[in-house]
Amino acid sequence: ANTDTKESHRIKSISFLSSPRHILLQNKNGPCPLLAAANALLLRGVITLPGRCISAGQISIDDVVNILAERTVAKTGQHAASAS
Repeated sequence: ANTDTKESHRIKSISFLSSPRHILLQNKNGPCPLLAAANALLLRGVITLPGRCISAGQISIDDVVNILAERTVAKTGQHAASAS
């Protein structure tokens, strides 16, 4: 298994439904469900990328995982609060 946590992905600026958005690009062939999920949320405006990553033009896979995890925890917390 690849234990290299320094993997990073390039960021591309695009126009989606007449709005500026950022998407993550694969650096290897083959499906990547993590990038697919991140890109779907980025296109919908549900998550955003840190400015430092946008300026650098790349983001580490660790940052992607952290952004998705924070979104999941925040959403889970909202559901728990509304169920109370």
